Amino acid sequence: MTRLFLPPEKLAEKQIIISGNEARYLSLVLRVKPGESLIIFDGGGYRYTCKILTVHKKEVLIEKIKKEPYSAESSVSITLAQGLPKSDKMDLIVQKSTELGVRKIIPLITERSQVRHTEKIERWRKIALSASQQCGREKIPEIEEPVEFREFLNDIYVENKNAANVIPVKTGIQKGKELDSCFRRNDGKKGIIFFEEQKENNLKKVLTNLRDSKNITLLIGPEGGFSGKEVTAAVKNGFIEASLGPRILRTETAPITAISIIQYELGDIGG
Repeated sequence: MTRLFLPPEKLAEKQIIISGNEARYLSLVLRVKPGESLIIFDGGGYRYTCKILTVHKKEVLIEKIKKEPYSAESSVSITLAQGLPKSDKMDLIVQKSTELGVRKIIPLITERSQVRHTEKIERWRKIALSASQQCGREKIPEIEEPVEFREFLNDIYVENKNAANVIPVKTGIQKGKELDSCFRRNDGKKGIIFFEEQKENNLKKVLTNLRDSKNITLLIGPEGGFSGKEVTAAVKNGFIEASLGPRILRTETAPITAISIIQYELGDIGG
């Protein structure tokens, strides 16, 4: 069945006019016909079963039949921070990561990145949209602008430092004083950096200690992987080193493999 995203404000009336790119996509690419059914996701946790009334390349008129709560999102929120690869490899990474349920993708510029500038962000966002519609997700992964590796780690540090959900721990400190040791973090966020020279700590072993984690950030290097300095910096910022086994995987294979394993072990694949 054909699936499409529309913002909630366009779904207020019983009959809805779909125009622009969405109309051209439905009429010229999918070649939908009057009388066919259409599923609309609003990105807010609802899906609408609709009936197609009329079809034109500029406008498609549909009628809402049923509205119901819906979620195909994993209980584990996965952020993929991916070293920018060459050619069109990122297209595949975005498409397959979206299908596997990733929540956010951050393109990284690292020491070994051969690509240090890109104009493909909008292209990747369109790929994420198309993949979300195809696989029946109700949320489209966020594709951020490329960021330098050092800046990415700095943002992680600031985010953790300013975490809203810190829980005060009573320790009998003097009145008027605040100590960092008087708080413990409770945001549940974990990070894993994949490093081919890490032979002992494989992903399966790492995940045994992350059973209760609901937010995981994955760091995947570009062609050539991460440098030793980058790995050291990431570990200092709380990331755990891990490997994906004895074989060296391509940069486009590694995230697909890692996300699949995490979804199987902690998420909604196979269970």
